[in-house]
Amino acid sequence: MFLNIKKWIGVFVYPFFLLSQVSFAQSQTTNFDLAYYTTLNLDFKASKSILSSLENTEIPMGDLYIANLNDVLELIFSENEERYDLLKKNEDIRLEQLENASSDSPYIDFFEAEIKMQWAFVKLKFGNTLSGVWSLRNAYRITEDNIEKHPGFKLNFKTMGLLQVIFGAVPDNKQWVLNVLGLEGDVESGLTHLKALSKEPTQFTLEATLISSMIESYLLERHDEALEGLISNTSNQKTMAEVYITSLILMKAHNAQAASLLLQQALEKPEANAPLLFDYLLAEALFQGGMYNQAKTHYLEYISQFEGRNQLKDSKMKVAMCEYFLGKNASFKNYWEEAKQTKGATSEADKNADAILEANTLPNFKLLQIRYAIDGGYYTLANRAVSKLNLEKLTIMEVHEITYRKARLAQLKSNYTEALSLYNEVTSNADILPESYFIPNSFLQMGYIKMEEKEDEQAKVYFNKVLEFKKHPYKNSLDSKAKIALSTIDGAGG
Repeated sequence: MFLNIKKWIGVFVYPFFLLSQVSFAQSQTTNFDLAYYTTLNLDFKASKSILSSLENTEIPMGDLYIANLNDVLELIFSENEERYDLLKKNEDIRLEQLENASSDSPYIDFFEAEIKMQWAFVKLKFGNTLSGVWSLRNAYRITEDNIEKHPGFKLNFKTMGLLQVIFGAVPDNKQWVLNVLGLEGDVESGLTHLKALSKEPTQFTLEATLISSMIESYLLERHDEALEGLISNTSNQKTMAEVYITSLILMKAHNAQAASLLLQQALEKPEANAPLLFDYLLAEALFQGGMYNQAKTHYLEYISQFEGRNQLKDSKMKVAMCEYFLGKNASFKNYWEEAKQTKGATSEADKNADAILEANTLPNFKLLQIRYAIDGGYYTLANRAVSKLNLEKLTIMEVHEITYRKARLAQLKSNYTEALSLYNEVTSNADILPESYFIPNSFLQMGYIKMEEKEDEQAKVYFNKVLEFKKHPYKNSLDSKAKIALSTIDGAGG
């Protein structure tokens, strides 16, 4: 019964996990601080070297925790199967050490729950779904017990807050799984816990801020609030982990240009130890802005060296598209065919690439260029591409897609009256667009506009419309966002 769990957890887990321990409690031991900073700077070999000579810290088992974080971050970023097979035994070793600890400190159970939660994310990423979900359940139970034993230990609510968000984002058609496991979630409640922790004058303020910002951006579509929180509570001297997370939020906020600058600055540092996911994310930002030669360079770097499977199909398709836009037809055909032959992974990017590549005909690349330019916030480029279209040569489906893209442009530029008119035009043609995400996402965006305009009852009508659609490519993601928006409105009204 757990076969589809990864589909709905994976949408939210991996971005959140990458910042799940961004600011650890400080120790009086200089080497401890250095080991932790080095881990967050994603220099895993250097961190392990420091940890090998690290003695006990003031925080019980603090060194053990950093060692675990080092392993897990390495696996999340690299997706290296051989390293996973080698390192996965460390989970049980460390949990046994915690169980044998003589201390009654609340940190012991806190670390046990965190380690189980971290390895749950790794297991899900490497396809061990049942074990991963069970680990999340155990982390939830351990945290519940620690809250009961140590109600004043505020760090419990970091773990519980993140788990509540993950479980609360599960679509309604998968909630029965949580009921079987005895779990419950609430996005707003989880976010409240994390925001409360971010206001505490502790070393965990930055961590809670980053997690809260990711939730606001990825689940609630409140990008301005997410970025405001980042600017207020992060320093200019960012670790590589902070750079990656900030870039993810900027991309989600349709600001690929700012993300590309941040990523390029990080990659140009002589001491940089950036994982290949930095190259992929930078390629995405450049591609959206029409900088195809530069984007191709970073996609090819990712393709040639990445040890996992995620985003490889998408990257090869994007290289082909770069060649197409650069007028290199022969190499376009070669890369396109190579992308078609590449086995896709579970990432949303690969699933989208698979749908495009397996279609009976080549896509309309001008429409794709418009789509990616809007995603990246390159509105001038998108408008220019729209103006060059010959509507008479478009299919009826493509005409409606252009209407949808114009609606997105108007919404993102805060032209809400125009956006609503265009979205209504899209939704009135639902019979022509079967199983397309244009219709449900139009209703979702209209709901967000009405929330912005403080017309909550009308917003609820639109969000409920999203949930009525039974089948489309982004059903889990859109249903979760609609469900969260509805609970947000109901919570505010209560």
